Amino acid sequence: MDVTAIADYLAFSPVFAPLSLKERADLASRMRPRHFARNEVIFHKDDPATHVYLIASGTVKITVEEEDGQEVVIALMRGGDVFGDLALFDEGPRSATVTAMFETMTFTLANRDFMDVLQHNPAAMRQLLALLARRIRRSTGHIEDLVFLDLPGRVAKCLVDQNELAGGNGRVELTQEEIASFVGATRVAVNRVLVDLERRGALKLGRGHVNITDPELLRKEIRH
Repeated sequence: MDVTAIADYLAFSPVFAPLSLKERADLASRMRPRHFARNEVIFHKDDPATHVYLIASGTVKITVEEEDGQEVVIALMRGGDVFGDLALFDEGPRSATVTAMFETMTFTLANRDFMDVLQHNPAAMRQLLALLARRIRRSTGHIEDLVFLDLPGRVAKCLVDQNELAGGNGRVELTQEEIASFVGATRVAVNRVLVDLERRGALKLGRGHVNITDPELLRKEIRH
């Protein structure tokens, strides 16, 4: 494991960027690489929370299960994102399930090692708190979308948001099943919405992905 390369990579993460090079190198020496296959569960809700994860490559989804057993996607996280960090602030179990959507590589760090460094760096601690606050606001916004938007609006907003998070290249790497989980609907209902949007020229359906061809038309579907 190249500690220097990992330390350099940590500089691109909002959580680790405020740390000095020496601190990042210290953390890098304690991190361990973990590979996950597509659809492999990284941890389940209520599992013991012992490690923080930094995504080196790939994408993971954070999900919770409703009372009827339906999976609802709370967030997607990609390279450079950190997850599992909520456990830094208490000793409670995991609050959600995290699954690799594609082949994913992470670097894992024991919570106690992370806190050893953070407690000596107030700037990094403030950065982590700000990151958690943004994540909570994003989750709150997602809940509001489920309550106040109709299904076409939720599907359109999901596609617009995921396109922006992926860099705005117009290609959203989600299956229809995954979109359905994200918007809290059945795959059949989501398929009807997507087919209608394709007919109107807003997007083009592919195998395991959606190509956005008219972002403005999609945005017009988002009506609270």
